[in-house]
Amino acid sequence: MHSLQSYKVKSLRCAVVKPSYPVSVVAQHAVELREYEEKDPQRCLTVLLLTEDSDKEYLDDLRNELEGAINERQIQYGTLCFILLSCRRSHDPEKKCKESPLQNVSVTHKLSDQEKRKFSGKQKALNKKYDFNFILTFVLMSKGFSENYVQKFVKHLLQGINRHSVECRLIRYVALLNTYVQNSFISQSHCEALLALKFDSERFRRHEFERSLSDQAKLVFLHLRDDKTHIQSIRIIHPLVAKEILQQLLEPQQTQSSLAMDLLHEDVLFEHSLETDDYLTFLRLLFIRRSRITEEDKYFLSLFSPFIEHVRGTEESPNKAIELLKEAFERFYNDAYFAQQLARLHYTYEKFEEAKNWAETAVKQLPDNSYILDTKGQVYKKWFQAKCKTIENVPKTAQNTADAVETALKALDCFQECQRAADAEMQHVNTSGFYAEVEVGLGLLKLIFSLQVFANRSNGHSECMKYLTSDYIPVEVKDAWEPFHDHLKKLCQTMKDTLERISEDLSYFQTDIDADEEETPEGPEGKIRHPLKWLAIKSSEYGKYFSEAFSAAVLQHRKSIPANLTPFQKRMMIYHLGGGNITSILYKITDQKDAVKLLELILSLYPSNPLKAKFDQMDIVNYIATHISLNCLSPQNQKVAPLKVLQALRHQFPYDKRKCLPNALFLLTLLFWPEDDDTEHEREKKYQIVQTAVEHLEKGHRTKMKDIPPWKRRIYTHFFLGNGSGLDKFVHKNKLIRALSSITKLSEKRMQWFSGEAFETPEIAAMLKHVSGWTKDGLVYLEGPKEKKFNIRPVNAPSVPQSNENITFYLGFNFRGPVAYNIVVTK
Repeated sequence: MHSLQSYKVKSLRCAVVKPSYPVSVVAQHAVELREYEEKDPQRCLTVLLLTEDSDKEYLDDLRNELEGAINERQIQYGTLCFILLSCRRSHDPEKKCKESPLQNVSVTHKLSDQEKRKFSGKQKALNKKYDFNFILTFVLMSKGFSENYVQKFVKHLLQGINRHSVECRLIRYVALLNTYVQNSFISQSHCEALLALKFDSERFRRHEFERSLSDQAKLVFLHLRDDKTHIQSIRIIHPLVAKEILQQLLEPQQTQSSLAMDLLHEDVLFEHSLETDDYLTFLRLLFIRRSRITEEDKYFLSLFSPFIEHVRGTEESPNKAIELLKEAFERFYNDAYFAQQLARLHYTYEKFEEAKNWAETAVKQLPDNSYILDTKGQVYKKWFQAKCKTIENVPKTAQNTADAVETALKALDCFQECQRAADAEMQHVNTSGFYAEVEVGLGLLKLIFSLQVFANRSNGHSECMKYLTSDYIPVEVKDAWEPFHDHLKKLCQTMKDTLERISEDLSYFQTDIDADEEETPEGPEGKIRHPLKWLAIKSSEYGKYFSEAFSAAVLQHRKSIPANLTPFQKRMMIYHLGGGNITSILYKITDQKDAVKLLELILSLYPSNPLKAKFDQMDIVNYIATHISLNCLSPQNQKVAPLKVLQALRHQFPYDKRKCLPNALFLLTLLFWPEDDDTEHEREKKYQIVQTAVEHLEKGHRTKMKDIPPWKRRIYTHFFLGNGSGLDKFVHKNKLIRALSSITKLSEKRMQWFSGEAFETPEIAAMLKHVSGWTKDGLVYLEGPKEKKFNIRPVNAPSVPQSNENITFYLGFNFRGPVAYNIVVTK
């Protein structure tokens, strides 16, 4: 089992994972280790797998492979087969532990007084057997890696070193990489090339290489050997030591940026490298691998790599960072990602013309990469914001705003191009272009409405709306904005479409289930931290611009709705009140401040007799969702329509369900879920409607998932089937989450849901209805009309018993169809 280094500890079999092997190989070896010399696969010892500094994707893939192996062997559900223990180096382990105490344990360099005494005693014992220089790491550990001790330790270690030697230069290079790039090293052959060493015998090559090093280098370097490739390499004995060496070995006038520039000019190291060499990988990561920032149990990426952040921050010289990235761009054969970083760096310091040139350079090389197209859009977005700032305190005319308007429109074009590229990418999801388009669009609307021609007239707001939504062009803007009129008149509709697209994506996948970690260096500039709240705010802001004149009074004084509003004005006011899309409507169940009153106002904007009104499909969806949300917050509210009225609205959905919106299909699965007192004929009819909706939801889900494994994009369940009837039988997930109010950390709540422990909470169990069914060949069925099978997808596949059993479960509703939670075999 080459991919594992195994041990046996009492009731566990333990192994250290070698991440150089594919997860499929590791999983196979882990299963073989578990079953080694065991007769019954159901009764094997649990295997503890230790991984070191593995990224999240590797761990997810490994977990999925192990789950597949468990299912394949039909191991009884609930049997603990594998424990994954992930050890990751962190700059702030105690903070990370506090953020998620159920998942993380902090192991720091600090020792307790008792541990210090034990380490001190052990060191005395080791000193009798080994020379001090052979137990350096142990000595550092026994001192708790205190900053003061490390400084003295390194100063003593480097005493007498020739600072002008090539060997000292090598130590600096390795220290630079080890300080900023986790697990980095330089191969022995690269060291030999730099030191101009040649050996006649391959057999004793490592021995001869070590002999050629000075005493200081022998103590500083840790020698490694890859078990798979057998490549020999070196790194500094510990990252904290590397960091201190870097500080102490720099010449008085030398900076880390100048050292990195020297490293880029070391021709011999590049000439010795192949494209796949680890050395080039580590050097590339030094310049462009962005670090993860933890905040409120979520992960975000810094804009630049830690090293570039140091150069532009600590050395207070953005020009130095720019010079470095330019040199790296050329050294790495005009790599598009270095050009992307240069664009970001330039616009950060408002050097927009240069930023534009570098963004275009990156796009020329990778024209279909959505992240690079996003960066180009960000250049124009930041440029637009800067231009708006310069005219912030002056009267705005068509003439002095034309330049800003043109820049905003260029940004919108870039983000729309980014969206098209993102839709075509099958291996990952990039929604940054949609969010950025909305932000630029709202900024542009703010600028347009602030023009003197509109802002200083009593009917200016209405005239501005007329300009944006009709063929009308005011004389004051006709010539100065001549190139923009067509584009601006599409702004209202394109923003509406983009907001709806964001809403649809969030209806499928919400970030409070799985904190996706975008680790690609070319990733988006910054993820939206609270997308549900962001969408609610931006949708309302969008509606405000087209309804402000009459909706402000309604919101402020809770006045009744004016009777003479046009359908367009009503729709925009619904947006302003928070009812423009299904995601914002359902979000009101979570964000409950004034939610009941707002939902009632939204309903008052719809026709009093909806069955006779002419709705478009989106209006019907929002109307039904508003009733469901209001009923969740205010059961028995007189303004909530009866279930039969909402069911009757289905006739206004397209007869051809391929033309139905996903949220319309989702609502059909809710509205037509059978009641206990339904006749057999009613149940048959309802199940048929639900089953047809589910078939088309499945197709839409497959499109949304692309080629991304399901465990990387977990679909969100909005409602659960409760014990009530009518609309009261739907329990929103937020109500269940509030029952776990004693658990404050999001990650802990996730664990409760994924493990099924949440459903054992008495408060939650009391809300939900047990549904009866059975399993056959690993599938879950619920009894449909006339004994027809109705397949229900389980949320957790391993929870399905392999044998054919009668079961009960809780039923959830998401944008893929009904799902089974907490499957229990009926005794």
